Amino acid sequence: MTRRNFIGTAVAALAHPLVLTRAATTDSFEIGLVADAQYADVPPTGTRFYRESVSRLGAAVDHFNGRNLAFCAHLGDLIDRSWDSFDAIERPLANSRHRWHHVLGNHDFDVLETYKPRVPGRLGVPQRYRFFEYREFVFVILDTNDVSTYAHVAGSPEQLAAQAELSRLQAARAPQAKPWNGGIGPTQLAWLDQRCREARAAGRKVVIFAHHPVFPAGGHTTWNAPEVLALIGRHPNIVAWLNGHNHAGAFATHEGVPFVTLHGMVETANTSAFATAQLLPDRMLITGHGREPSRELIFRA
Repeated sequence: MTRRNFIGTAVAALAHPLVLTRAATTDSFEIGLVADAQYADVPPTGTRFYRESVSRLGAAVDHFNGRNLAFCAHLGDLIDRSWDSFDAIERPLANSRHRWHHVLGNHDFDVLETYKPRVPGRLGVPQRYRFFEYREFVFVILDTNDVSTYAHVAGSPEQLAAQAELSRLQAARAPQAKPWNGGIGPTQLAWLDQRCREARAAGRKVVIFAHHPVFPAGGHTTWNAPEVLALIGRHPNIVAWLNGHNHAGAFATHEGVPFVTLHGMVETANTSAFATAQLLPDRMLITGHGREPSRELIFRA
């Protein structure tokens, strides 16, 4: 399929009527969202069409360039494997007129051991977890690969500790005890707790970007998802969690917080998946393209 075909597919995708009829207001803004482009120069495997991700991401960038967006975010797994894959998949991003924020994904670390410490820098990520403010929102970007067997050099203390944690979870038969998942370490959790406290004191809402989901529970969730959910419950100003990782997508609410897993762009032969999201003071309106559905996310008070 050509780049033009993908553009046509993306633009022609139907959006939910409630999103289309909601007019932009002076207190709203819009962002672009993509998850799991997962490019590699390899033949398709099952439902994954790795080489097509360059044209698919290019089509999404073209669409985003036609809109007045505050920024764009890719929610992890820009590549599927190999350090050289970054060169090809970053070419369409070079044509973007918007700033991109990258979330680290598990496949981004599927490179030779010597390259693993260089992955964040290759993606232009200043810190593995971080935050930025935009209007009345604080956007927190988490590193759900913090405690993992793949994101640290083999034999390092971090990798060995992660392997021990995975073995413990597997012994307990936890559904998320998979080697492609990871956890959020105690230092990062304490940092998140403090950021949310500061945001609440400033009257700001918090939107979280991550690669792994924490809800609903399943084989793709973060290793310590219950602990993360407990923290979210302590901060009523956390109003949404957006992630990738599970290419099938998902949506659920927990204690009034919407959790959205975006569909993987790499999936299927003839369609793409990406979205724009309009943020208003009390809700987020997601307009999906291709396989990504449109949704209205109501923020808790």
